[in-house]
Formats: sequence, structure tokens, C-alpha cells
Amino acid sequence: MSGGCLFRPATGADADAIGVVHVQAWREAYAGIVPDAILTGLDPGQRAGTWRRLIERGATVTLAERDGAVVGFSCGGRQRDASLAYSGEIYAVYVLRRAQRLGIGRALMAAAAGELLARDHLSAMLWVLEANAPARRFYQALGGREILCREQQREGFAAIGIACAWDDLRRLV
Repeated sequence: MSGGCLFRPATGADADAIGVVHVQAWREAYAGIVPDAILTGLDPGQRAGTWRRLIERGATVTLAERDGAVVGFSCGGRQRDASLAYSGEIYAVYVLRRAQRLGIGRALMAAAAGELLARDHLSAMLWVLEANAPARRFYQALGGREILCREQQREGFAAIGIACAWDDLRRLV
């Protein structure tokens, strides 16, 4: 139990809470990085629908709950970009600001890596916005190596994304 949290797999019934955390975490992490209009327009209900569909299709989402409330989550799966030499990808790792620096993010990364290893993915990467210095430092502290910069269209805005990679996921578990 890191940071007094319970970690467990999400179900479809958790989708609303995941949607709220997803939007709140974006607003906290990307203020000043992502245009205000984009952050203001984020819809927890729309995010919940996306996460509900992913969970129903078999995606493994790990939740971090503290005092009965979801404060973070992670999710990973098969690499979506065939040009990258990593079989797995960590799609999401979000922890609300009030729950950061308690080991929760590290535990969620370990959970995502464990899920990927269980599906025979020995290596993985994730995308992080270049301007998100705290997240980049976090991934580097966990042994992630920045391997690629690329302009990306995300959520209606352009940004530079950094691919951060782990050649051996066992280092994260």
C-alpha cells in the first residue's frame, strides 16, 4: 500500500470516477502548457465513456484509491506505433496533485509494467509532453530513457511529445 492507497483493477462501474480523475489530472498537470480553452472544454462524462468502452474491451486499468476515492490510475497495452521498437506502451498514468509524492505514481507504473509483462511485453514506452518537466523527471527517475521527440496533434492542439522508453520492464516492478 503506497501512500495509504488500495490498488485494484477497474471495472466498468469505475468509469465515471476515472473520467473525473482524468480531466482533473489534465487540468492540474497541463495548466500553462495546454491552451486554457482545451482544458476548460474537457468533459468527464466523455472521458468516462471512453474508459468504459476500453475496460469492456478488455483493457486493464489499475486504480489507486485513497480514503474511498479514486486518486489515480494507469493503463497499458500493445504498442500503437509500429515504427517504434517497443512491444508495449503505457497509455496513461495519472495521479491527482493531492496524492502525488506518496509513491502512488511509482506503484501505478509498476502495475502497468506488471500487466505488460504478463502479456509478454518485455519493453515499453510512453509519450509525455516536452513541456511537462515534472512528469519527465518522474519517468527519468524510474529509469526511463528519452528516445524520440515528435510534434503531435493531441486533443485539438499541437505539442512536442517525447517518447520515454524502458528496454526491460522488470526494472519497474
